[in-house]
Amino acid sequence: MDIDTIFAPIAERKNFSEHEASFSDFAAYLVVEQAIQTSLEWAKRNKSLPTDTPGPIVISQLPESVKETKTDKIGIVGAGASGLYAAMILQSLNIDYEILEANDRIGGRLFTHRFNGEAGVDAPVGTPARYDYFDVGAMRFPQIPFMRRVWDLFDLLELQPLFIDYNLSAPNNLQYFNTVRPPLNPSLPHPAAELDYFRVSVSKGGAVPDDFADQSVNHWTGRVFDYWKSLFAPLDNPDLTEKQRRDIFEKAWSTLTEKDYQSTRSVMHEGQAAVKHGKGKVIVEGVPPYPNTVIEWLETFTSGTGMLNVSFVESVMVSLDFDWPYADTGSPSLAKKQETWKGIDGGSDHIAREMAKKLKVQPILHKRVTKMVDTGDAIAVTVAGEHEPRIYDQVISTVPLSCLSGINVEDCELFYSQKQAIRSLQLMASTKIGIKFATRWWQDPAVMGDTTIRGGQSSTDIPIRSCVYPSYGLDCKDAPGVLIASYSWSQDALRLGALASGSKEDQEELLRLTLDNLSKLHNIPQERFGPVLDFFAHNFYTDPYARGAFAHFGPGQFGHHGDRYSLFASLKAPAAQGKFHIAGEATSVHHAWVLGALNSAWRAVYNALHQYPQKQTELINLWGIPDEENQVHLKYLNDLAMQGWL
Repeated sequence: MDIDTIFAPIAERKNFSEHEASFSDFAAYLVVEQAIQTSLEWAKRNKSLPTDTPGPIVISQLPESVKETKTDKIGIVGAGASGLYAAMILQSLNIDYEILEANDRIGGRLFTHRFNGEAGVDAPVGTPARYDYFDVGAMRFPQIPFMRRVWDLFDLLELQPLFIDYNLSAPNNLQYFNTVRPPLNPSLPHPAAELDYFRVSVSKGGAVPDDFADQSVNHWTGRVFDYWKSLFAPLDNPDLTEKQRRDIFEKAWSTLTEKDYQSTRSVMHEGQAAVKHGKGKVIVEGVPPYPNTVIEWLETFTSGTGMLNVSFVESVMVSLDFDWPYADTGSPSLAKKQETWKGIDGGSDHIAREMAKKLKVQPILHKRVTKMVDTGDAIAVTVAGEHEPRIYDQVISTVPLSCLSGINVEDCELFYSQKQAIRSLQLMASTKIGIKFATRWWQDPAVMGDTTIRGGQSSTDIPIRSCVYPSYGLDCKDAPGVLIASYSWSQDALRLGALASGSKEDQEELLRLTLDNLSKLHNIPQERFGPVLDFFAHNFYTDPYARGAFAHFGPGQFGHHGDRYSLFASLKAPAAQGKFHIAGEATSVHHAWVLGALNSAWRAVYNALHQYPQKQTELINLWGIPDEENQVHLKYLNDLAMQGWL
């Protein structure tokens, strides 16, 4: 088969603007294809491959020992969403498996903290005991067509009765920046009537040049992203052929990936010339270079401190997936306006619990893997405290790359680029602080007057950064007063997280600081909050079973044309002569989403079946093919990996 395949969503004429197809999936497709082409060119130049080789290396060309890979029993390391999904797939194919989990619970970053413990798990919907929790990990799920795999899983698990509307925003959500608080009284002028309400401009004592402060934050962030998103704008023209759509994307992607080595901050610094039509007509306005004070202003109001230092290419891909690329739409998210978001009543860990209920073989907890060795015909897995290694025909590792880096896999024949990816691919920091008050004071008119809050979140530049109000139990009488008092990312999360992971005195200081910040944000004396009954803080970077919240590429880590050593592409290939497979959301293009975990599990199982085409066909019939994957690409990656050419 020709490597130059048509991207499935384009062949199926899926619409990008309606979120039927994901730009990130197409980007992953091109990055992998480019890595394969470059590896083949390298092999030919180095005479490892005949120069007239017309197609992929085939199994019959591989050494005899490689063709003896078995699937009698597959070991799965990690019982998060990816590990549980891989087990569900293997079970459906009648393949034996065993799941080893180091933690004392399943779910990974599907993590719900209940102040009332297990009593809250099966408490009836609508009763107070049901809502004595907050989601430390995943907590909201967009009903977007390209995330269909997630919703198919929810259907399989029969979770529909637990769906609740998740409010991304709500009336009376607050902003508090630069010690300025907008009025909520409808009789007073709204801050939108005065763009520089937070007094960031030079003329009002700030540092942002007045000509920038005269426009909104959304205007200036939109200018940066719209410039690049406009390159993809023609893709949904219904009159285009498949080849025309692919050509448009490839050209736009090639232009965008010239910025692969840059962060969003550096792109903002340098600006961009206008895009002109062949006749000189301006199609997209240029973007002036942004001074550092402007960049700091934009970062403060839109993300976590330091988050503009991440990969610009990934930032554009995320923006494309959640906002149609035409320049005249600006920055408002279509996902927020047109798509519904759902939460799981009772906590997102119900997803993992229901997945486990589908399994005939339950995950084994408290089993920390310390070493994995390719013995030639199997993988020997050493577990802390056990005298003899466990033997599996193949192993699927679903633990975060940060945790995999702590496991000795030197004898699993990982490629250089895989080793580099495990070591260097960036994980974002995230810290959540949940406080249990005696009541939901933010919903109480006696405390809030006519500005009560039901869901959504408030934002600020003080340490807590954002406060997330529960969208669950809104009409439950006497619902517990559990509030995500702080949700922070990046540097903000590391700073608060240092206290969260410290001594008892440090945690007391964290609670004091959080309550003080809540008081400032809401302009309410702490006494009005009522008694604090309990609190729980979690820093994913100091969580020994996560060591980071979610993947987010840094500059140069995604891939560009001519990059043989694509860190991203290398993770999709097997190691240990086809017996060791790396999964988890970091190995998918859909970072931070459950979709990424599921897609990666599918790919790992598919690769494990490379000797069994009938089983691969059965897998596809039962579980489909993720849009980010391509059978031809996976075949090439497998064959190139077998020959050591990746």
